[in-house]
Amino acid sequence: MVQAAPQTNRMALVKFLRTIPLLSFLPEQELHSIAPEVIEQQHANNEFVFRDGDSADWLYFVKHGVVRCLKYGPDGKGFILKPLLPGDSFCCESVTFDQSLPHPGNAQAMGNVTIVKLSRRTYLQLIEQYPRAGPQVITYLGNRLRESQEMAKSLALDPAEKRLAALLVRLAEKVGVPSEQGVCITTVFTREDLGHMTGMTEETVVRILSRWRESGLVSTAGGRNLLIPAIDSLKTLAG
Repeated sequence: MVQAAPQTNRMALVKFLRTIPLLSFLPEQELHSIAPEVIEQQHANNEFVFRDGDSADWLYFVKHGVVRCLKYGPDGKGFILKPLLPGDSFCCESVTFDQSLPHPGNAQAMGNVTIVKLSRRTYLQLIEQYPRAGPQVITYLGNRLRESQEMAKSLALDPAEKRLAALLVRLAEKVGVPSEQGVCITTVFTREDLGHMTGMTEETVVRILSRWRESGLVSTAGGRNLLIPAIDSLKTLAG
């Protein structure tokens, strides 16, 4: 069951809100004033933040952990479209455009996750109150569109190893835990998950990771966690 966390640290929350592009137009005083309206929630592994078709009444931000953007096929099998990492906003398109649009997919926690959410009503009031918010919102959504186009281009043109390396670098930078041995990705992604997010089969992912293990580019830590001993080498491969 999801429970709202008590707002015990207003300054920490405001500091987090200040890092969110969709709220960066707000003056400091306004960030403090909306903080009581921001709801912080904890989600356990596999709990849904929302489901496909639910009403889009909230704007969500990942504070800690990883949320998977998930769609189900006609056979009921789930496919991860992308991971949502700390600092990422999600559901912003549905919230900022047509209020009749429901969520186009599912958002599900991978491990223990903390998200914060702000109501659609409050956010639209802020945009009306601060006219300079309009261009910033348009710019942000334009960047999201460009990222989607770049992802489609990568899936169509980039070699499989480059796509997988780019994904692992992003995960390592956002949720990796540094150690003397390298950077450990503690959130568990199955080989099938990695295949969904990079547009390749599970078998291809397994073959690539096997080659990388033999060359020392990656290894396994703590069972199913991926360890990246030399992140710079993976960045080079990612281009």
